[in-house]
Amino acid sequence: MSRIAAGLVAAVAAVLATTGCSASSLGTPGDHSARNGSTAHARLVAKAHLAPCPESGSASASGGLPDVTLDCLGSGPAVHVSGLTGMPTVVNVWGSWCVPCQEEASVLSSVYDADRGKVRFLGVDTADDANSALDFGTHVKPPVRYPSVLDPDKKVLLGLAKAPGPPETAFLDISGAVVHVHIGPYSSAAALRADLATYLQVK
Repeated sequence: MSRIAAGLVAAVAAVLATTGCSASSLGTPGDHSARNGSTAHARLVAKAHLAPCPESGSASASGGLPDVTLDCLGSGPAVHVSGLTGMPTVVNVWGSWCVPCQEEASVLSSVYDADRGKVRFLGVDTADDANSALDFGTHVKPPVRYPSVLDPDKKVLLGLAKAPGPPETAFLDISGAVVHVHIGPYSSAAALRADLATYLQVK
């Protein structure tokens, strides 16, 4: 190896050591090149063990989410997000590259685990790398198991028009209408449960 090549390898190693890169931190906005079909992706889907994405109607709810259909991050059908009716629903817009999203993930996961029979959870993974997104949830405690859809073009985030970036959490009533949008991360399960009780009457 030439001195120049050796120097480049050493420089890259130093940068990685100081930044503490992990699979979850490698996702960057707009980088969604990892797609279904690769062996590595299939292994990550199995490891993430996300609940299947929910069935959704073809009609768009009045006052609902944007009229778009998004691919499931894990298993299950693509989701017509404006057709999520029939059950109170929490829709969290997130990305593995988003530090506040990382900070609130355990809150969402713990409430989902406790209340999954009362309320439906759906993540909207925004402008992200799919493999980084799948890996992300496995490092959360408790692990994130609720389903997510892929939104590489930020259609849900832009459609809500409430915040410049994630995290953002929308509350949908049984008709699919957006009744509340929480901007920023939830800092505690109690805060999320308070909003569930106030806006969706889920206690």
